[in-house]
Amino acid sequence: MEQMQEIIRERAMQYAEEAFAEHEEEVSEAFHYIMTCRFVARQSGLLALDEIAEDWKEENEIPLKSLLIGMVQEIVDAPGVDVWEGKACRWILESGYSGYEWYIANLYVTGCKNLYMGNRHTQYYLLCREMVPERWLEDFDDYWESWTKEDQERHQAHIEDWVRYVFPREAAIRAAFHRRFGEMEPEGLQRILEELPDKILAAALAGAGEALRNRFLEQMSVEQRRDIMEEWYQNRSDEYSLRDIEKAMERMTMAAGLMGTL
Repeated sequence: MEQMQEIIRERAMQYAEEAFAEHEEEVSEAFHYIMTCRFVARQSGLLALDEIAEDWKEENEIPLKSLLIGMVQEIVDAPGVDVWEGKACRWILESGYSGYEWYIANLYVTGCKNLYMGNRHTQYYLLCREMVPERWLEDFDDYWESWTKEDQERHQAHIEDWVRYVFPREAAIRAAFHRRFGEMEPEGLQRILEELPDKILAAALAGAGEALRNRFLEQMSVEQRRDIMEEWYQNRSDEYSLRDIEKAMERMTMAAGLMGTL
């Protein structure tokens, strides 16, 4: 593996001057697509790369498009970085690339590997900078600065969109949960307690208000109350995530609707 990587890197650096002098636009595009991958993975996780790779199949301006799309799609399913890297390196070495294409291929495999490993932007920047010929370093630094600024702006916009969506959604889920079960008759509460797993009940009630939580506890058998409290105790270190609580509340509310409980 390391030998294959070194062969690719050596060939890439042989054509680094040619890549920047005669194919600067292609190199810039290659950087753009790798950085786009990094942004998508940062915001939505590695699984989101599969969707973006599918979208790219219609693009015409991607340098070595099939290589990049193949690498990105493999990231989603690869069981480990070594497996992914070995396959990617073999693709490159068997491809028949020539000249500046080696530089772009090396850029892709380096970028995707660092993306897969979750390396920080600063680490990736320094690694890329080592591959830039000296007389283009200033241009590269300017490019990186502009991309970093754009990335930060997009990240901030993403956070603001998330806040606008998530908080009202959380409030709506909790309001529906409290409204449904706060007004429910004891018989309905008992049916819910009989039908749903204790793990679901424990997660939902962990996020409920004290009054509603006590309503449910009053309707439980001694054994169930003990089991629910044991669930709470076992989660005292990790705690319930907001998503765990929301999912459990949604499931309880849906179950109540399906049962027609009052």
